[in-house]
Amino acid sequence: MPEVKKKESRSGSLADCIQTAIEENFSGTIGYRAGNSQLASLIFVRGEPAGAEYADSAGTIYGDVAVLRLPVAPGYFAFPLSEEEAIKRAARARIYHPERLLAHASVKDQKSSITGTGQPGIGVVTIIVKGGTAIKPGLRIELWNEGRICATDALDQHGRASFRLLKGEYECRLREGIRLVSTTTISYPGGDMEIPLSIDGAGG
Repeated sequence: MPEVKKKESRSGSLADCIQTAIEENFSGTIGYRAGNSQLASLIFVRGEPAGAEYADSAGTIYGDVAVLRLPVAPGYFAFPLSEEEAIKRAARARIYHPERLLAHASVKDQKSSITGTGQPGIGVVTIIVKGGTAIKPGLRIELWNEGRICATDALDQHGRASFRLLKGEYECRLREGIRLVSTTTISYPGGDMEIPLSIDGAGG
């Protein structure tokens, strides 16, 4: 990993940094440092997550594999690069599934205050399950993309679950324990929105 430059600026959690980078059309890196060593970097090109790097005592990994190792705690810094420099930096660390990055930051950081951006391509999706009389305890929503789970959460007492996502197509699976109750495909255009999910018998 490259040495941290003096132009770096302190920021917050991974989720906050991603949101800011997208809103500001940022080209450059946001990185996490432990001690004097740079542990992880996320590379943006024109506000889009383009590459990821993660390093520890075992070595360095790149791309989609590195995404799930990115720390979500506060302590990230930003270092702007020219668009050309950012593209070159991302070339060996390409992210092909940016929606997994956002899901990782959101799911792992559920206890923080997460609000929507209202920006195209990113936002908070609230799925509202309707059906039956009352929502049973243990009902969960899973969101899948290209055969991989990218987010999951339990429904609250009102049958709602919220996720911060990038635009795209997701398979929404409703489960009661391990039992699959229903599967629905949703197309998310970006921005904050609510999606009703009508399921006969979802309640008790």
